[in-house]
Amino acid sequence: MDRRIFIILTVAWACGACTGEDVNDGVIPLPARTVVLYMAADNNLYGNAKKDIEELLQNDAPTDGNLLVYLDAPSESADPEPVLYRMETGRLLPAVRYPAHNSASGAALRKVLDDAVALFPAASYGLILWSHGTGWLPERLFDALTQQLPAPAAFAPLLKSFGKDHGAEMSISELADALPVKFEYIIFDACLMSSIEVLYQLRHKANIVVASPSETLVDGFPYNEIMPFLFSPAIHYTDIAQRYMDYYKRKSGISRSATVAVVDLSQLEVLAAALRSLAEAGETVRRVTASAQIQPYDRLTPSVFYDLQDCMEYAMPGADLVGHLAKAVIYNDYTPYFLNEYAITRSCGLSVYISSGNETLDSSYQSLDWYRESQLFLAAAEN
Repeated sequence: MDRRIFIILTVAWACGACTGEDVNDGVIPLPARTVVLYMAADNNLYGNAKKDIEELLQNDAPTDGNLLVYLDAPSESADPEPVLYRMETGRLLPAVRYPAHNSASGAALRKVLDDAVALFPAASYGLILWSHGTGWLPERLFDALTQQLPAPAAFAPLLKSFGKDHGAEMSISELADALPVKFEYIIFDACLMSSIEVLYQLRHKANIVVASPSETLVDGFPYNEIMPFLFSPAIHYTDIAQRYMDYYKRKSGISRSATVAVVDLSQLEVLAAALRSLAEAGETVRRVTASAQIQPYDRLTPSVFYDLQDCMEYAMPGADLVGHLAKAVIYNDYTPYFLNEYAITRSCGLSVYISSGNETLDSSYQSLDWYRESQLFLAAAEN
C-alpha cells in the first residue's frame, strides 16, 4: 500500500475510534468535491500560471472540499519539481512531489489524478485542464500549420492553446484514457477544445464541459471570480462561462477576444446517431460548397475548426439537427472579433473539421470516435 494513503487511512480510523463513529459504515461523510487544477506549465505559459494561482489565493479555501493544484514548471524556474499542492486559505501546501516528467503525457496526468482521488476522496470531482491545447489535432501539427500564418509575430505571445512539454503533446484519445473517474465537470483553460471531436471522445468522462471553440488569450479564466462556483452543490455553469466572457468584454482592442460554450456531454450520442442516419441514407462525404462563408474559429489558411451548426446548415440543408444541438449546448457566447483577424458573426459553441485534402488530418479525424459513430465527413468542394 502506498505510504501516503496508509497514513490518511490510519488517521481517519483513529478519528473514528475517538468519536465512536464507524468509518467503514460511512458515518463520516466524504467532502462534497475535490477539484484538480492541472497546470502543464513547463513551457512559455509559466508566468501566466503563477498569475492564475495568485488569483485563486484571493479566495478562501473551500469548506467542504479540496482544491488541488498540480504545477509542472520550467527547469529554469525557482521550483521546477512537479508538485501536487492542496490549497489552504492564502497558500498552497505540497501534497505530493514527483520526479521530473512529461506533464503533457497521459501517464503523468493519470498518476496525478490517481493520487488526487486516493489522497483526497470526495463525493464528486471537478477537473480544470490548463496549458496549450490544439483541439483534436495530431501532435505538433498545429505548430506546423501556424508557421504558415502571415500574422505579426507580436500576436503569438497573446495566445494560449492542451498540453505542451518540450514539444511533446497529448492526443485527445490519450487524454480520455488517462481520466480515472467520471468528473462532474471539466473546464479547459486552453485553445480550441470545444470541438465536437474532442468532446465526443470525452463523453463518458464528464457530465459537463466548459471550453472555447476558438483560440484563447493567455489571461485564461478569471480564477478569483469563478472559484466560488467550482464547489457549489448545484453548479450554475452558465455563471462560470458568463464571468469568463464578462472579463474579456470589459477589455478593448485585440484583447477583447473570446468564445465559450457549456456543453452537456450526455446529449452528444443522440446528435451522432441523427447524423449517422443521414449518412446511411445518402452520401458518406458531404461537400461544403461555401466553406469560405462558414464561421471559422482559427487563423489558419485554410481553416481547420469551423462552426458545427453553420457547417450542417450548408452541407445538410433541411436536416432537423438544430434541436439536438440546442440540447447539447447549454450556453455559448462570443465577442464580435478575434484579435481583429476574423469576425465572429455566429457561433453554436462547437467546432467541427472540414477537410481540405490534408491526408494526415483526414486520417486522424477518421480515427476518432466522433467520425466512427456519426459518419460525418465534411469536405470543401473542389473549385
